Amino acid sequence: MRVVLTVKTGLPLVHAVNAATVLGASVGAAASLPLGPPGNDASGTRYPGIVTTPVPILHAPAEDLTTLFRTANSQEELTVLCLTETARQARTYDDYLTTLATTNAADSNIIGLVIAGPRTKVTKLTKRLPLLGTP
Repeated sequence: MRVVLTVKTGLPLVHAVNAATVLGASVGAAASLPLGPPGNDASGTRYPGIVTTPVPILHAPAEDLTTLFRTANSQEELTVLCLTETARQARTYDDYLTTLATTNAADSNIIGLVIAGPRTKVTKLTKRLPLLGTP
């Protein structure tokens, strides 16, 4: 399994971190990502297990996110989640769903996207995208 998270290039840091947090939690639940076992440090302090699947955070221009979402979302074996500007601006989840129902092509305003699935398929879609923080 491969998981890749992509945010819109140029997004303010606070919005990029929020998108990554929301989408990271969402894909963990949707794809049932496995947690590793708890561990102890040398002083005996216990640390709970964390997700064992690496999740690189990449960036792409807005129009590329829309294309990537539409391409990935058409492949059944992939889990595809996105955070749109419609969702980001909503005060509650119910507000989001109400606004989404009246928004044409909400996927044209994606601020973050996560794709999970077979390594080869996810890599094929995302291999050309740079890591967040690089040009």
